[in-house]
Amino acid sequence: MFSGLHNNVLDEKGRLAFPAPFRSALQEGGNADRFIVTLSFFEPCLVATTEEEFEKTAERIRSLPPSNPAVAEFKRVVIASATLLTVDKAGRVNVPKELRDYAGLERDAVWAGVIDKIELWSKQRWDERNQKRLSDKAFLDEARAFFEPHGI
Repeated sequence: MFSGLHNNVLDEKGRLAFPAPFRSALQEGGNADRFIVTLSFFEPCLVATTEEEFEKTAERIRSLPPSNPAVAEFKRVVIASATLLTVDKAGRVNVPKELRDYAGLERDAVWAGVIDKIELWSKQRWDERNQKRLSDKAFLDEARAFFEPHGI
């Protein structure tokens, strides 16, 4: 399971430290030094997951009708942009420029563990998203109504 927030800074080559707690969680999935990173279909961030989980997602997509426009677009956005990242000896990963551009990653970044995957956000977008959520009373009321029956 992935959880926690980790702030990092990208260097001029697009490298940033990969949090040690996430490496430990990846180890449970089979490999602490490699993972897949791709564009998020729904958010302006990147999504990282184990190779095994990515393969499961690809299989689920493969089972859907290829003529469906949402399926075709998911393949173009998520599957096509998927990149295998390897953690170097210094504990860093090198995020490709195309992926950094999509997520707005320039300097300050936030790794966010969200149970079954890891999101990589620009710090600015992360802060803006949280500000928006906290100022949206209707959304908060709706979310509270959804979660309360589940004891959350």
